[in-house]
Amino acid sequence: MKKLVVIALAIVAVSCNGIIGNGYTITGEIAGLADGTKVFLEKQDDKTGMPITVDTVKVEKGKFTFEGDAKDVVLHGVRFENIPNAGFALFVEKGDIKAKINKDSIGNAVVSGTYNNEELSKYIVDNNKMQKKFIDFQQKNMEIYKAAEAKKDTVTLKKLNDQIMVFQKERVEYNTNYVEKNTKSMLTPILLQGFFSTPNPDLAKVKKYYEALDKSVKESVMGKKVATQIAEFEKNLNPTAAKK
Repeated sequence: MKKLVVIALAIVAVSCNGIIGNGYTITGEIAGLADGTKVFLEKQDDKTGMPITVDTVKVEKGKFTFEGDAKDVVLHGVRFENIPNAGFALFVEKGDIKAKINKDSIGNAVVSGTYNNEELSKYIVDNNKMQKKFIDFQQKNMEIYKAAEAKKDTVTLKKLNDQIMVFQKERVEYNTNYVEKNTKSMLTPILLQGFFSTPNPDLAKVKKYYEALDKSVKESVMGKKVATQIAEFEKNLNPTAAKK
């Protein structure tokens, strides 16, 4: 009877989403790659900051699958053999994760199936739109900028630089708005870390956004990294107090 109960519980666990415990499955679809092409799942090494391979599979009939156990929600990268400088990001987390990839624009892979990956995909789409606007502006005004520099036309240069600042402000506002509204997203602590890369980080704001994070995000690997950055930043601001 005890064995039957255990089996029944296992069936219930699988029937909920096909995943047991903290297990994950990443199923990718990509056309145009030969069978046997290696696919690498990578994450950042905490000590060196360099990517390290955590799993390797092969493409078969345009598909590949990674399976494993996700103890935490961690950002990873996927890249393909013999395709340099091209890959896409995803969160390895509990669930059935699906990725649709175009061989000619691997970085724009659409990842779905779990909350954090769908949030990441939406963010990438919006980010690409902002990036396209900026690139279009650059291409349209490149010759004008060069001519203004040659003539020392400060009025035109200021006008163009002001517009560039508008693009930068748009990106900052988008990220800030995302952080404020998405306290359960694992993308939020990653963006918070980016706030420390600005010339004059607003520590009070970063702390406010951190404190508003959902408990699960705070206790995640990424959440703990933000807490560490805040502590280190405060220590550098007031080294005397840190010694006491």
